[in-house]
Amino acid sequence: MLLLLDPERGLLDVRYDATDPDRLGAAALLLDLADQRNLAYRNGYITYHPRFPSGHPLLVTAGEALASAGPGVPLGAALDLIETRTRPIARTLLDGLHRRDLLHRIKHPAWLPWAKWRYPLRSLQARNEAIAMLQSGAQRAPLREEGLLILIDCAGRLASFLDAVAHTRAAALLLALSHPRDSADANASLLASLRATLLDE
Repeated sequence: MLLLLDPERGLLDVRYDATDPDRLGAAALLLDLADQRNLAYRNGYITYHPRFPSGHPLLVTAGEALASAGPGVPLGAALDLIETRTRPIARTLLDGLHRRDLLHRIKHPAWLPWAKWRYPLRSLQARNEAIAMLQSGAQRAPLREEGLLILIDCAGRLASFLDAVAHTRAAALLLALSHPRDSADANASLLASLRATLLDE
């Protein structure tokens, strides 16, 4: 969410025809659960099996949504469940960043009852750390960083944060995900399927 925000206007900036921010938020929660080793992915199906406490309330809600569906949920359906149970996830995540003093939270214009909340950037350091994580994802990094790379690519914002060399590496990495060689690598299979699912919607 930090990377999708316009730092000054405080509005999410997702490119035309890119994936909806709430869908990206659901995918991010799914990736966090996978990073915590609380779910398994095999042959297009997600199975939730909590091994460790998730810690964050949204991750608990996402896990409960997957658990309610039983074992073997198709990836697209898993995203639907998480998105439905946590809606509006993008705004909830932004509110959480505001509570951590990373974002301001203002209603503009304040006198309009139906005016949208805006979240201008408060912490440049936090945003820079997110950019650094994205750049490390362009070099074949662990699940979390590589997952961030996929999410920002599906938002149509990859070119906003990577120089020409890093963008070329990222494009090659994303292309390799489209044709995974090692089907035994569950993380690579999950990332490849997640990207394909998000781009097909």
